[in-house]
Amino acid sequence: MRSSCELREPCELREPCEPRDQGASAVEFALVMPLLLLLICGIVDFGRLLDVQLTLSAAAREGARWVALGQSGAAARVAAAAPGLSPSVAATSCPAGAAIGQNATVIATTTYTFLTPIGSVAGLLGGSFPGSVTVTGQGVMRCGG
Repeated sequence: MRSSCELREPCELREPCEPRDQGASAVEFALVMPLLLLLICGIVDFGRLLDVQLTLSAAAREGARWVALGQSGAAARVAAAAPGLSPSVAATSCPAGAAIGQNATVIATTTYTFLTPIGSVAGLLGGSFPGSVTVTGQGVMRCGG
């Protein structure tokens, strides 16, 4: 006589053949879920950090263009181009009658704080991860436009 496991039809739902495997999937899920959440938190924070870096670089480039054209107020121009970041700005302006090859440089810096608790989770796993990172964007333009 055949066992009930051998007679099972593909679409028929019955109890598992071996009852000792009943809790295995819950245990596997409990072991894998923290690592999956850590991976997702890392992806979210990395995406936000990349967005801040790109925004800051574009704002510094806008400030450098502003300084290269001889305008004042580069810090306000950078802050307007990077809403919500409030960067600190260091600018090297063009001298009067700048020669060919001289550049105006703007460096914008801000601090990025991680949104997800990836730092505390990494600490639980024995690693270390900073709670915030300094992000810098630099823009360089030729003097005189």
